[in-house]
Amino acid sequence: MNVKNLDERRRLEAYAVIYFIRELRRRYRRWLILRDFASPPGPDFYCLLNGERIGIEVAHLYGSQRDARMRLGRERVEEQTKEQRLAHSRVPLNVRVLTDLNRIIADKAEKSYGGKTWLLIRNAFPPWTRDDFEQYISEILIPEDHSFKEIWLLCDIYGSSGILRLFPR
Repeated sequence: MNVKNLDERRRLEAYAVIYFIRELRRRYRRWLILRDFASPPGPDFYCLLNGERIGIEVAHLYGSQRDARMRLGRERVEEQTKEQRLAHSRVPLNVRVLTDLNRIIADKAEKSYGGKTWLLIRNAFPPWTRDDFEQYISEILIPEDHSFKEIWLLCDIYGSSGILRLFPR
């Protein structure tokens, strides 16, 4: 798989899976092997775990929609006013991050991917790491009805602060 030839979205997803696999092997001794890309309505990737096919659906957490646009270099002109920047900065980080994380989980929970599928959420919000997520773990909401066998959080962009299994706990 040549990641460099992918469009931006697919490249971000591929690196998320690559970093996740590295941490899963290192920390949990689970040998997940990346096999190939998938297409909707299926998950983003297929992997193998002990010979069993696992779908991996990938999402990115940025803290807020505005944070995502800023991080990806797509900030809107109207968001660059002093008033907009000030209003955004007044929202506590834990509120921004947890609101966005819970939104992502709820949105993904409404979909069905078929087969055994895991959800991987990659944190792309630099101020937050594993310690922050652990501090607020009770505020991370997992809907009762979802199709995921496991839900994982790659706690920073490269996974250097670790991974957390959000479901099952």
